Amino acid sequence: MENGSMKSAPVKQEHKNITMDMTKGSPARLLLRFAMPLFIGNLLQQFYNLADTSIAGHMLGDQALAEIGATAALYSLITNFAFGMNNGLALTVSRNFGAGNEKKMKQAVCWMTVLSICTAFVLSWGFLLFQKTLLELLKIPWENMTGALAYLTVILAGIPLTMIYNLEAGLLQAVGNSLTPLCLLLFSSVLNVGLDIVFMGTLAMGVRGAAIATVLAQGVSAVLGFGYILAKYPKLRFTRKELHVSPAFAMGMFEHGVSMGLMSAIYNIGSVVLQSSINALGSVYIAAQVGGRRLAEMFYVPGVALGTSIATYSSQNYGAGTRSRIKKGIVTAIWMYGVWWLIALGFTIFFAQVAVKFITGTDNKDVIYYGSLYLRVSIPMIPPMAVLVILRSAFQGMQHLLAPLFCSGLELIGKVIFAIWLGPGGGDPAVCTCEPVTWVVCCAFILAALYLFRNDFRDDEIKEKVS
Repeated sequence: MENGSMKSAPVKQEHKNITMDMTKGSPARLLLRFAMPLFIGNLLQQFYNLADTSIAGHMLGDQALAEIGATAALYSLITNFAFGMNNGLALTVSRNFGAGNEKKMKQAVCWMTVLSICTAFVLSWGFLLFQKTLLELLKIPWENMTGALAYLTVILAGIPLTMIYNLEAGLLQAVGNSLTPLCLLLFSSVLNVGLDIVFMGTLAMGVRGAAIATVLAQGVSAVLGFGYILAKYPKLRFTRKELHVSPAFAMGMFEHGVSMGLMSAIYNIGSVVLQSSINALGSVYIAAQVGGRRLAEMFYVPGVALGTSIATYSSQNYGAGTRSRIKKGIVTAIWMYGVWWLIALGFTIFFAQVAVKFITGTDNKDVIYYGSLYLRVSIPMIPPMAVLVILRSAFQGMQHLLAPLFCSGLELIGKVIFAIWLGPGGGDPAVCTCEPVTWVVCCAFILAALYLFRNDFRDDEIKEKVS
């Protein structure tokens, strides 16, 4: 313990201006300070997604919108697995940062890099080999197949760049720097929109141009992020000697990464199955879902920001033995999301149809109606989703892997049930109610897990006295 405390100062103080020790101070202030750059960054990302969708809809029409939207769930499956895995791997970095163990922190950085890059190439080539089969399983309408295939091929080839960018963001966030990932994301989003206009408009490359713009923007951000870490974070650099770790250490990191990746992936597998039901309904419903979901995702932003924040916060405090602070952080995060939900609810009540029409660039009344229906069903049910996301992330930070993974499994089962049995008969209204219902069920389970593990929210000293 003495060695750990002796190392704590150098690790935490070297970059005191751009890192954050979340084991001391007000949980509300720390979470707000850490989450705000993530929130702004993710909000900018969603504004970019809206702009991307709007550009495609206005320049290329409803069919192009459907071609991009038909593959959206599959793309989200891959990117969310990559994002989740990097966040899971980063928790080991964050935990050792909180404990002040520089040696293990550098080893964790090394293995996070190795595992991320290997996973990226496996995902890229694995999905490229079976992409046509996957599109057929997604029941993409024949008129949208060529465009969807062109878009997906480029996206899949660019997965390594996406993974590397997420790796860099995860490393920086693990040591409390959420501002730099925000700057990189802002740059990438602006560049992406500019390239969209060039490739889809000036060069008339269609939906393939949209995919190329996305991959190029992520690649440039990955290069900039790599250069920044090399220049500013010597403590995050590693050599070959950091590869030599115990099998238990490497396997532990792999388990954390895969667990958090699967948590996101399992959820998105359900989304892929659900997307197949939407695709079977035809291009109109696909375009409507694209418009409605793009807007809804803007209001899901705090879930991503607060989830990442509470995972880092919980991990640092868990490593430092100040576990009573985690409960305070959870309550604070839920309260923050509640404020945003009220804003989202007001927007949905007054502007849903206008917003869908503006984003899709369509005059089709069915597209506008079903897009706004998605908003009016899902947005009022954000509270149980907020509790689910925040608690699930906190458990991940505390090394409780099974409860979050089981919740993701429940979400998968719920979406499969809706897609196979309820979607074909109920149509778009059934699809719209799918996610809210699964949120409620999973929220109940995660609250039960919270009660089961309630003693883990006591400080080490308190637990010793109780025992």
